[in-house]
Amino acid sequence: MINKILFCDNSLRELLNFRGDVIDDYSAKGNEIVLLAPKNRDYPPDNDRIKYIPIEVGRSSMNPFSDFKYFFELIRIYRKEKPDYIFHYTIKPNIYGSFAAKLLGIPSTAMIAGLGYVFTNKGLGCWIARMLYRISMLCPEKVLVLNEYNQELLIKKKIVKREKIILLKGGEGVNLSKFS
Repeated sequence: MINKILFCDNSLRELLNFRGDVIDDYSAKGNEIVLLAPKNRDYPPDNDRIKYIPIEVGRSSMNPFSDFKYFFELIRIYRKEKPDYIFHYTIKPNIYGSFAAKLLGIPSTAMIAGLGYVFTNKGLGCWIARMLYRISMLCPEKVLVLNEYNQELLIKKKIVKREKIILLKGGEGVNLSKFS
């Protein structure tokens, strides 16, 4: 059975750079792949099983109107594409993509590579982002993390329940021959 797998990130360049081998592997196994990210590099897919859809997202913006626009655009695209599974990467896809996937009944995984400024800084914006993370991480089936520090911090701050986290210990499909 051919599955449709959607990868949602806040950077096409980073999605292809760090997860390109995983995407190619899923495609080589006969899966239909949809890449959803802002266009920050040229990308003509080299096979007909990979489709790229550009989307706008303010990566570091805290403008609630642009975030709502992004959220509703995700819902529109997810409805149209009807993926069987979604992988979300980075904070806004993790938050808004996880909400959208849950709302539409699409199983998903959130990948948290690092916790960044939202977890290390104080202030109203960071507090709101942490609350959104806490609520949104109820939505995906699994949450992938790369190190024990992030795993324990997410559990301690009650962002993610222990049984939902998968600790990958440093790699989630990144080609280690290319990135030693």
